[in-house]
Formats: sequence, C-alpha cells, structure tokens
Amino acid sequence: MKTNWSTVLTKIDADIIRTERHLAELHAARESLLPLMNDAGKKAGSSAKLPRVAKSVAKKSTSKAGRAQSTAAKLPATGSEFWLSVLGKSKRTGREIVDLAMAELKLGDEDRNAIYSRAANWFNGAVKKSLVQIVEQRDGVNVYQRV
Repeated sequence: MKTNWSTVLTKIDADIIRTERHLAELHAARESLLPLMNDAGKKAGSSAKLPRVAKSVAKKSTSKAGRAQSTAAKLPATGSEFWLSVLGKSKRTGREIVDLAMAELKLGDEDRNAIYSRAANWFNGAVKKSLVQIVEQRDGVNVYQRV
C-alpha cells in the first residue's frame, strides 16, 4: 500500500490545530473558574469546595457544539466555489491559499487556524474528487492546481 505523505502531513497539521484550539479552550475554562475559586475560598476558608456551577462552565466551554457555533457564527461560509476561486489557475501552496483567503475574507490572524483547517479539509476532499491535484512539493509542502 502506497502512503501519501502529504495527506499524512495535512492530517497531522489539522490535529495540531485542533489540539491548540482545545488547549485555548481549556485555558479559558480555567480562567473562568479562578473567580469562583477565589469567592469560595473567601467564604469558607481554604478547604471550601467549588460550587456545582464550575462543572457546567467547564463542560459548556469545551463542548463541540459550542465550538462549532461560535466559529461558524464568526466566519463566513467557504465552500467549493470559494476555494476554487482562491486557487485560481495558478499553482499555489496551502499557505499561499490561506493567505489569499484571509485577505479576501478580510479576517485577522486570530482566524488563521480556523481558515487553515477549513482549507486543509476541503483540499483533501478535492484531491480525492479530482477537482484539484497536487502537482509538486516544495520543501515538503504540497503545491495545488485545478484539474
């Protein structure tokens, strides 16, 4: 069985992005618990238990549905037509495509990971459907072109 290393690298990159996003959500959940811990400590000394609200805060901030809604609400739709128009007729790397997409959508750097993840997912599917092909690799990075 032949291994497509570029697909493996893309999946690893997507996993890294997901992990970074999850870590950021855990930091946010932790920060939201600190005031509750301080309030509970002041009321009953250092052995005070956290209120039950803390569990629901942590669960709510890390739920997949909450992440999907918040990301989807912030970012505009990016379907096949969008990615094909960004790619154009030129050969482009994933980074070049994401940079063009960010400029076209007028997004800030805080949205780069989400757009990169969308691009990686779409281009993996587009290669499988033969909408786009990998024409070369530059320093281990795929270069895409429309078929």
